[in-house]
Amino acid sequence: MNSKAFYRSGFFALMLGSGIILLYPVLVFPKGELELMINQHHFPVLDFWFKYITNIGDGVVMAVLLLVFLFYNYYLALLTLVSIVVQTILVSIFKRWLFEGMERPLAFFGEDAVLNFVEGVAVHSTNTFPSGHTTTGFAVAALAFIAFNSRGHLASIFWFLIAMMVGFSRVYLLQHFVVDVYAGALFGLISVISGLALLPLLFDENKLKRFKSHSLLTLMKKDQTQH
Repeated sequence: MNSKAFYRSGFFALMLGSGIILLYPVLVFPKGELELMINQHHFPVLDFWFKYITNIGDGVVMAVLLLVFLFYNYYLALLTLVSIVVQTILVSIFKRWLFEGMERPLAFFGEDAVLNFVEGVAVHSTNTFPSGHTTTGFAVAALAFIAFNSRGHLASIFWFLIAMMVGFSRVYLLQHFVVDVYAGALFGLISVISGLALLPLLFDENKLKRFKSHSLLTLMKKDQTQH
């Protein structure tokens, strides 16, 4: 899938539409208001669900995805690698430089606030912007959609919902503000789109075709047939 096909996909349409709609609460609601509202509506089943779904945004997942794609398709592995590099640069610039030390909800609300926490989840206090887990979660969802897009609209909806749940989990678990999640989602998509745009510039069409039809698995099979 090239960048033009990605832009025409149902997945991108869902992302674009939700991004436009969700921009309103991000801009209109005062910082902390939406987060408190969400925090006051905790349920055991949601505590359990979001405690684990948020792990899709862990950097380890991207590393595993890269390893899987090496055995599945070199092109997807390269796309994942570019995405990792781009999102690492973006998140590091904002989180570790431009907004270093910025308070997360826990520190922002203070000790006197009555807050709900999920058991077993360590809640952090600083470096809130952007949400790194959301960046990774949206990148993982976009890469998975590109890899398994043959199922059409069903795949678009499924991976869109996965990405959205990872993002929402960061607010539900009191790890981030809504604006952090919004920026993280944007950075995650930008990282994948950058890969789709950069690979055709770095490699000619014939080489890209070879990447798409080769993997470590095909290399291993070739070695077996030669012996």
